[in-house]
Amino acid sequence: MLKIFQSILFMVLLVFLSTSIVSAQELNSQKDSYTGHYVKQDVPRGQNIPTPYNPDLVQLYDNGPMITHPGGGGGGNDASALQTALGLGTYGWGAQISAGNSMADDFTISGSAWDINEFHFYAYQTGSTTTSTINDLRFQIYNGPPNAGGTVIFGDMTTNRLTSTNWTNIYRVLDTDLLNTQRPIMRVVAQITPAINLGPGTYWVEFQFGGTLSSGPWAPPVTILGQTNKPGANGLQKTSTGWAAALDGTFQQDFPFLVFGNSGPPCPVGLPSNPNPPDGATGVPISGNTATWTNGAGTTQVELWFGPQGNLTQVYTGPAISSFALPTLSYVTTYGWYVICKNDTCGVTGPTWTFTTMQDPNLNCVFLDNFEGGLTAWTIENLGGTTGCVWTQYFPPYPNLYTMPATSSGGVLAADVDECGSGSTLNSTAQIGPFDASLFQQGYVKFDQDFNAFDADDACYVEVSNDGGTTWNIIWSQIGVDLRATTEQADMSLYSNQQPAVLVRFRSVQPGWDWWWTIDNVEVCLFDAIPVELTSFIATADYGLVELNWITSTETNNRGFEVQRSAGGEFETIAFVEGHGTTTEVQAYNYIDRNVNV
Repeated sequence: MLKIFQSILFMVLLVFLSTSIVSAQELNSQKDSYTGHYVKQDVPRGQNIPTPYNPDLVQLYDNGPMITHPGGGGGGNDASALQTALGLGTYGWGAQISAGNSMADDFTISGSAWDINEFHFYAYQTGSTTTSTINDLRFQIYNGPPNAGGTVIFGDMTTNRLTSTNWTNIYRVLDTDLLNTQRPIMRVVAQITPAINLGPGTYWVEFQFGGTLSSGPWAPPVTILGQTNKPGANGLQKTSTGWAAALDGTFQQDFPFLVFGNSGPPCPVGLPSNPNPPDGATGVPISGNTATWTNGAGTTQVELWFGPQGNLTQVYTGPAISSFALPTLSYVTTYGWYVICKNDTCGVTGPTWTFTTMQDPNLNCVFLDNFEGGLTAWTIENLGGTTGCVWTQYFPPYPNLYTMPATSSGGVLAADVDECGSGSTLNSTAQIGPFDASLFQQGYVKFDQDFNAFDADDACYVEVSNDGGTTWNIIWSQIGVDLRATTEQADMSLYSNQQPAVLVRFRSVQPGWDWWWTIDNVEVCLFDAIPVELTSFIATADYGLVELNWITSTETNNRGFEVQRSAGGEFETIAFVEGHGTTTEVQAYNYIDRNVNV
């Protein structure tokens, strides 16, 4: 951490000594901003030209230009100038998946319907070469503003739809530094098969990117020479606090994107409807399900796409059907599905419907915390780090760029030594329990997490104790290597099996001013229950006769008892005594073995 801090100071010193204008460091994930002063000098004249593209398809829509100086950038390439002379100060807006940021802008279809085959979006990562570092593109289309009641009609923000990416031959630069090459803008393409058919109306597209560098990816704005923004600009940015206008100062911006496909009369096929399981259903069983729907008028062929949300695959294509037997599913999993209704010449894609399966009935989840409340269930301890530098609950906006999985939102629990300040160390535990596992043979701890290691000495552990905290057993660990945006499940069965008081703790060790370990949605579950609670067992023997008597106080799904006997060797089953299924009433049992050799 100290090394990084020193390098930033060194870069600032260079700026001061050279008196040249360079970009500011990306201080947060929401904007890539210029923080210097405008130097009063003549800015080279330029002109707006359309963003270039490969004309394999018909261009249906262009949301606005980026190029302000054709051929006026580094190496004779094009430049997209941030016009500081007009009081603007933002190179680009954070649209990075890692921070949960995304952009949204609108487009309008007038007259004939569109069959959309392709979208082109634009992004950059500061410091990249002209070889694109973009490796992920996610987008979805709404039938209205996403912050004002619009609903998703195509896509999702979990599926990587990147088809190709390459340099546009455009650099994002200051108007006073046109030859700067730090920000080459990349074209980010998503091809859609089959085409999406959209009728007249105004639609919104939300998009975000992933990349291999630490900066961004950032979304450059539509840039019009001599204007602070595009007339009617209404672009939005979504961050951890929700949707907001994408402002440069007080000027709302738009974002460039291109739409390709074909325009013509609407496809005469109607949209599918009436999904079963209903859209948004929960508690769906994992077996015996048949998905049903109503095909739109004119449907002669159907495609069905199904799978865990974010990973849908085609499971049927052929003559029109309106039902499909689903395979056995997983517990507590959200599934998505959509239907494409087609005739011989075109098709329409229905909305993505979702449902979530039931909890495993054999699971007894004894603890769940999403950190939206306080920490009354937790015991926080300092095991030798800097005073006050311990596990702490945070709410958005977080003090650092926590990269959590999509299942995490809102409050989190973080062991963040970076937030404690220079020279700090952290060695802290967050403990929960005890949990009574005396009737269960297996158990696990599940949690969302982001471990950002600085060096090999940083470590994080999940530990279990069954002796009141005297000894702790490691059931999960990550040492010295980043593990970002994952959901982890740690098996604690070895130490929880039939134990009456199980403690669980999260231990974070950061012996220097390093980074963080952040957790959310902590869940402790027990399963594989012992079917009976035995209160007494008596065996008596008398001249070749053995009598067994036992009493239970509770039974759960108890089919019965096998009676086994060993005569100096392996045990063998000699009888079966019927149980009472599930009951909380006291039950008495008896078995007499009259065939014991004396």
